[in-house]
Amino acid sequence: MFVVVCAVFLLLFGNLFKLQIVKGEYYYRLSENNRIRIVPLRAPRGRILDRQGRILVDNRPTYTISLIPFEFRPTPEIISRLHKLLNVEKENIDRALTKGGITRYSPVPIKRQVDFETVSYLQEHLLDFPGVIYQVDPVRIYPLKSHAAHTIGYIGEISIPELRALYQKGYKAGDLVGKLGIEKAYDWFLRGKDGAEYLEVRVTGEVIGPVEDRPGIQAVSGADIVSTIDLNLQSYAETLMTAVDAGVFIAMDPRNCEILAMVSRPGFNLELFTRTITDSIWQLLSDPVMHPLLNRATQGTYPPASGFKMITAMGAVDEGIANANTCLEPCRGTVWYGDRWFKCWNRRGHGEIDLVQAIAQSCDIYFYQLALYLGLDKWSKLALKSGFGKPTGIDIPPEASGFIPTRDYYNKRYGGRSGWGNGVLLNVCIGQGEVLVTPIQLALYFSAIANGGTIYRPRVVSEIRPPMDRPLIVEEEIVGRLPASGEALKISVEGMIEAVNSPLGTGVWAQLPDVVIAGKTGTAQNPHGEDHAWFTCFAPAEDPRIMVLLLVEQGGSGGAWAHLPRDFIWYFLNIYEPRAL
Repeated sequence: MFVVVCAVFLLLFGNLFKLQIVKGEYYYRLSENNRIRIVPLRAPRGRILDRQGRILVDNRPTYTISLIPFEFRPTPEIISRLHKLLNVEKENIDRALTKGGITRYSPVPIKRQVDFETVSYLQEHLLDFPGVIYQVDPVRIYPLKSHAAHTIGYIGEISIPELRALYQKGYKAGDLVGKLGIEKAYDWFLRGKDGAEYLEVRVTGEVIGPVEDRPGIQAVSGADIVSTIDLNLQSYAETLMTAVDAGVFIAMDPRNCEILAMVSRPGFNLELFTRTITDSIWQLLSDPVMHPLLNRATQGTYPPASGFKMITAMGAVDEGIANANTCLEPCRGTVWYGDRWFKCWNRRGHGEIDLVQAIAQSCDIYFYQLALYLGLDKWSKLALKSGFGKPTGIDIPPEASGFIPTRDYYNKRYGGRSGWGNGVLLNVCIGQGEVLVTPIQLALYFSAIANGGTIYRPRVVSEIRPPMDRPLIVEEEIVGRLPASGEALKISVEGMIEAVNSPLGTGVWAQLPDVVIAGKTGTAQNPHGEDHAWFTCFAPAEDPRIMVLLLVEQGGSGGAWAHLPRDFIWYFLNIYEPRAL
């Protein structure tokens, strides 16, 4: 009996030694995880401000219902209670649990923006919902609704591909990340750092209170982003664009290429993305014809039409082919070249005109002749050096590259030099044919003409303001120069001034009595409908402080829409600038 008793006590002692010494750390961690609930504290995203410090995007607190996988028991009774309380289907719960969090102790959101009454009921009946908790989360509010929607962007729950790419940077399941515009491009600065609260709970899941020896970690708000957008200018641009079904409006400071206002239509209401999007709304947002989520300013590609005549003109001046007073063969409305007639937009013809008037009246026949003297290789090189055929580097990707055809392209497409002729050059030199540009590329090009030839990187953010650090200034950046001499730029500006202020100019609807505006119209052929209308201008012509680009899809003649940029320039010079002083 003594031996048996000793053996039993020895066995008990051995098990106690194993539990407390050998595996003590393991069971301690297990008991701590069972006793302590870690509740993440969401960091408020940084605000987005306009250039004057006015709020474009802010936050407000809301409630989120989450599950803790380690504690949650998906019994039919509990699932039924959750469905009755939150109207959440079992499939959604299973999907959320499958996606999971970082650990089995991390909360997994199943419904956001829950009202206070629901949270109160859950708090009163916690024992009926084991493993179900609520959290206070900040949610985005967009005071401007649809204004500058593509520039500001929106946020959404992180997708599985995004999580795979970003988890090493601390992103986790259930995080809200930027999906478009500033929200996406500057997400790392906006997101802040989440905190945590440690709560002691009973086996039943009832919260006793904070853990005494484990202080919580405070959440750190994200950095505020100061944009270059001006609220007043953006609102006025949006008002002008209400007459346009699909198109782009860009207002830019040509001295540094800061974007003051940018509109892409059709747009969308940013508040739609602060709550669950229904299938019917998503169908509207995914419309394959209108593409409301597409930022046409940076992603849309179009034939640039007569705006590209400036490249041909400046190339001809620098090559000694023409000067301001050069007259070529008179324009009679059409010209025979190769095996077909090439037409001018003015079927009656412009007669004998010089280069300045050719720009002002947008004479196609004149530029056909310049292009033939210039040649395809030189023209393509000038277009590529002017910033076309590649992204501008604007700080809110994605961005399309556009396309500039070259000799290699035509050789590959038509099977060698014998398969094509200089007739292709007559199309591209006036911005038709295969050439494609984005509105932001053309806006940058005309800003460079306005400022004397300097090409800046366009930007919509000027400053990043961390909550506990010094501001980070986003400096202006020069990325190149136009391949044009001062004389070529001077002649181009003279032609643009005449285009607006001469009685025969194509942009006469942009005239203002007290300021000289330089502008260029464009009417781009569209194989899918009416022509696209372009109008680009800057003012005052002698010292440009504002550049405006307008594109109206299927708008017809560019000159017919010149009054919209004119009105914006008048507002900028007579209302906006005096207030800013």
